Amino acid sequence: MPDVPATLPTALIAGNTWVWDREFADFPPSTWTATAYFEKTGRTFNVPAAVNGTSHRFTVDATTTATYQPGRYLVRVRVTDGTQVFIAESVYVEVEVDPAASGTTDTRTWARRTLDAIEAFLEGNASTAQASMSIGGRSIARWSLSELREWRAELRTEVKSEELGTKAAKGRDIKVRFV
Repeated sequence: MPDVPATLPTALIAGNTWVWDREFADFPPSTWTATAYFEKTGRTFNVPAAVNGTSHRFTVDATTTATYQPGRYLVRVRVTDGTQVFIAESVYVEVEVDPAASGTTDTRTWARRTLDAIEAFLEGNASTAQASMSIGGRSIARWSLSELREWRAELRTEVKSEELGTKAAKGRDIKVRFV
């Protein structure tokens, strides 16, 4: 088994086995039980911890995680000693799509989907788009082409940063000479 992380990972993949340890100095597993509650609009599930030395060990098997919906979840770890109850940790986690699942799940981020939509609109309507129009007493307004171009530039930067991940700040050498 690979090394078990000492904190809840920021991203988990549905369809994989999830395992992480968490040590809370004020809530040792010898006297406190812990449960991680995953919450997202319309979806909730919880993961009880087992004792692992001085840590709480959270484990979810792959067949269970395969049923979890992708998205951003608020995870709150609740501890109790049988009489007192506290939230020991509260973090956000991204549950990613199960790569083995069949279907037509769109794995693009919001920024990538929005950028693709703007570019498709600009490509198809670059010369015919109108900012607003009125027909039969009803009006409709759209983003202007200049606003869409500005938004596209911002989204391109965001998407590039997402796609580069941890390499986003790298790529440029700064040379220094000491005399």
